[in-house]
Amino acid sequence: MKNQRILAATPTARDHELANCLHTLAGLLDLEMYARARQFVAELSGDPVPERDRAPEPHLPQGRRPEPLLRALLAGKRAAAAERGVTLRLADRPPPSRPAVASRDLVTVLGNLIDNAVDAAAAHPAAKPFAEVGMWAEPGATVLSVADNGPGVPTALRAAVFRDGWSTKKAPPHRGRGVGLTLVHGVARRYGGSVRLTERPGGGAVFTVRLPKNPPVAAGVAP
Repeated sequence: MKNQRILAATPTARDHELANCLHTLAGLLDLEMYARARQFVAELSGDPVPERDRAPEPHLPQGRRPEPLLRALLAGKRAAAAERGVTLRLADRPPPSRPAVASRDLVTVLGNLIDNAVDAAAAHPAAKPFAEVGMWAEPGATVLSVADNGPGVPTALRAAVFRDGWSTKKAPPHRGRGVGLTLVHGVARRYGGSVRLTERPGGGAVFTVRLPKNPPVAAGVAP
């Protein structure tokens, strides 16, 4: 990939980014969104998007279904979550069809938050563990949210979860821990936005990321 942000990342961060991109691409193919899959690959590689792929998929009318990458990412992550006994679902709130967020950043934020939520829900002895993904438009911003019914995060530790390498979980042999939330925090900062961790009513955690529609130039979001 020619994407400099991914190439400049640490090996562990690249693993997180690559896994999320592959899950999204697999979801696009499973949903038969072939034009959007080609467009996604072009965006990640830094190549011009082919003219034939600029139009939305014909079976996704504007304003009637969520942005294809959101659907694809959920499709790509859902099977892995189910294997761990966790239900991955879309929040009952109409997502925008065209969020003002670069594709790679949408995948980075939601992909890492979903992985974190699935880990939390799977490790908690809830009757029906789940993770819920939401995305909606607010005046001047796109908001991304992922909630779970896991054990939650104590108030005293909520600032620490965004530090590079910080985790309550033991690192497996094949990859590090404590990277995903750092990547999420980094995207929010580049947009001049925010990420907030709160307690979910009924138990668990809610991560809410607010990304302004007019971010700093450094965010690299195409108009």
